[in-house]
Amino acid sequence: MGALAHYIEAAGIATTQISLIRVHTEKTNPPRALWVSFELGRPLGVPDDKDFQHRVLKAALDLLDADAGPLLVDYPEDAPAAAAEDMDGWVCPMPVRTSADAESNPASTLLAELSSLRQWYDMFREKRGRTSVGVCSLALEDVAVFLAGSAAGGTVQSSTNGLTSAQILKLGSEDLKAFYSEAALAMPGNKDARQISNWIWEDTELGRTLLSLRPICMESEDEAVQRVGKLTLVPHSHWHLAGGSP
Repeated sequence: MGALAHYIEAAGIATTQISLIRVHTEKTNPPRALWVSFELGRPLGVPDDKDFQHRVLKAALDLLDADAGPLLVDYPEDAPAAAAEDMDGWVCPMPVRTSADAESNPASTLLAELSSLRQWYDMFREKRGRTSVGVCSLALEDVAVFLAGSAAGGTVQSSTNGLTSAQILKLGSEDLKAFYSEAALAMPGNKDARQISNWIWEDTELGRTLLSLRPICMESEDEAVQRVGKLTLVPHSHWHLAGGSP
């Protein structure tokens, strides 16, 4: 946005922006920018705090009163933090798979986990009127079977339904991560993205499945599968949980 702002200003249109990464803004040197110390992906702060969000927007728009730039202003407030007590009980209990289930159906725990989260996801979708789930043409349950089967078998399964294995891995895992994140947002308590991410990667069967899949993808002869395993399957912040180095 910083670089684009220069072209927009050259056309005679004043611009302002909100910056989450100060060093990037300093390098692109846009005409007007408000730097905020918030979590990446949340330029207005925490969800559902309209008064705080309005203050941030007003501060960014007020920069348009400046006749000339470049101007980089620090927003004076930190985003409100969730109270510790707000987090109590926000994660619903996860189902436990028996050894017999695991032997007969490697996807049983993941499928049961999906089922247990469905009501929360439906609640999120009804309340927000939107969802990020749906980039993959396969149903979530089919993706779960593909991922769990690949993890249990030690090799990425063959493609299906017109999608390559790499496409199922990338698009399907993104759908599942979005499903879990949106389900978590509907649960009681004020969660931030870091707490939800830690829950997914440290406390769920989905996280365990994707973490076990990463080294399998890295050893695949399919270069596209290798790229998915290296770049998108597991966030950098949780690579260490896969038991290997970047």
